[in-house]
Amino acid sequence: MIVDWEVYYDAARKCHDLADELRKADRPVHEAAKGDCRKMAGDAPGCSDWGRAYDDVSHRTLQACASLANALTNYGAVLYAQGYNWGIANKSNPPPPRPDTGQVGEYKVSLPSAVGDNGDGYEKKGGLQGFFNDLSAKLIQVFGKLPNGNSHGLRTAHDTWSAFAANKTITNAAATVSAVSALFDGMGDDGHRERIQDYFTSLKNSADTVATAAGNITAPIDSYRQATDDLRSHATEAINKLTTAFVVTAAVGGALSVFTLGAAEVGVAAEVTEAVSATVEAIERAYHAAELSKSIGDVHDAQRKITAFEPVPATDLDKAINALTSIIGMRALLIDDHGAAVSPSNSPGTPEYSRRLEELAKDAAKNGKITKQSRREAEVGLSAEHNGLIPGPITRAKPGPNGEDQGEFTDSSGQRWDVKSSPDFQPSYRKTPGMPIPPQSDEKFVDMINDDIADGEHIILDPDGMSPDRKAHLEDLVKNNPNWRGKVVWSQ
Repeated sequence: MIVDWEVYYDAARKCHDLADELRKADRPVHEAAKGDCRKMAGDAPGCSDWGRAYDDVSHRTLQACASLANALTNYGAVLYAQGYNWGIANKSNPPPPRPDTGQVGEYKVSLPSAVGDNGDGYEKKGGLQGFFNDLSAKLIQVFGKLPNGNSHGLRTAHDTWSAFAANKTITNAAATVSAVSALFDGMGDDGHRERIQDYFTSLKNSADTVATAAGNITAPIDSYRQATDDLRSHATEAINKLTTAFVVTAAVGGALSVFTLGAAEVGVAAEVTEAVSATVEAIERAYHAAELSKSIGDVHDAQRKITAFEPVPATDLDKAINALTSIIGMRALLIDDHGAAVSPSNSPGTPEYSRRLEELAKDAAKNGKITKQSRREAEVGLSAEHNGLIPGPITRAKPGPNGEDQGEFTDSSGQRWDVKSSPDFQPSYRKTPGMPIPPQSDEKFVDMINDDIADGEHIILDPDGMSPDRKAHLEDLVKNNPNWRGKVVWSQ
């Protein structure tokens, strides 16, 4: 089946539409994080641990969602370009309108922390200052600091995340991507179809991961908020039942306090001590009755571990972010871009490009076998030719007289080129794309480049599998080696 430019354009438009809807869906979560949800966890022992765990999963989830939107935007532009290139090369009637292939860069999500000082956990109201001084000292001894989560902020976070997780854009995103991918089912060019649908598979898996993560964030927030509210009510009730000569009263606290305490004036130090001990014991009973320890752990355990957010697939979120980074880095190349290097055979989407890609993907070192990696190498080589980085037409490099590897390609001047990378996560052509991996040391990277140059080869660096920070670091290394100038280029 021939897939004409209209199908590419339809798929591209649907990618852009989904990207726009994703940005609308997550905007309220960003706004809440920067508003009422700042410092909502408090900073008491356990509260700060819970807040840091929340910060981690919320940041990863929103970063994955933002990266998904940007990847859809850029891949949509790539599909527009491929459809345009096909239509022009095929002399389609009607011809495709020249598309807008504007693309976006990598967006780094930045959010204020949910950890912050919400006071002592109780508000002082009247009474003897000596009582409050002694009470503060005793509470520090027992709790470190009274739990001081902000109930209003926690409720806002729960409601906002719940709405996000239930948003049909989020719950249906994976199915939407699958439907767009299905537009290319039956495409006659199997190799090209496989490459297109591989990217859609990464997009679909990422959409699934975002939906799963969002659905598992809401319950721990509500549990922590409910336990904080229960602590208020239990402590208020318990303190008001105290029968001592020294009168202590409690009321439900405001937004920044668990409860409000008041104490009557007396003049006997022993009564102050008795009231302080009774008050702290009442708060301890309330703490356990409220089951706050299920959210923030035992206040007496310095090695506490927050497990509330373990159902959130943190590793899968990292894999999704990394895989999406590779898609965001793709560039839309038009067949009639200005420059003598541009031709139908190096412009993605054309029949000539597909045929040439398959030829260049035949790895001579592996008896002409085509793999996902060799296809990726061919894409990198043709991209470098299209952008005028190396003189074309390039051909697949042949093994040396003794069967030795002589790089991937030979350009029109006879110069041999090798495709190299130095990723910090598995690239798109591996079985587990996006999985973090230990990167090369700078020394090994430099040695790798110098070894190729010593063998008479120049290098095309492929950023697939590199995080933005990794790529920026390696770009600096390349710039700081002037003897590599003209011998090392980056695939666009």
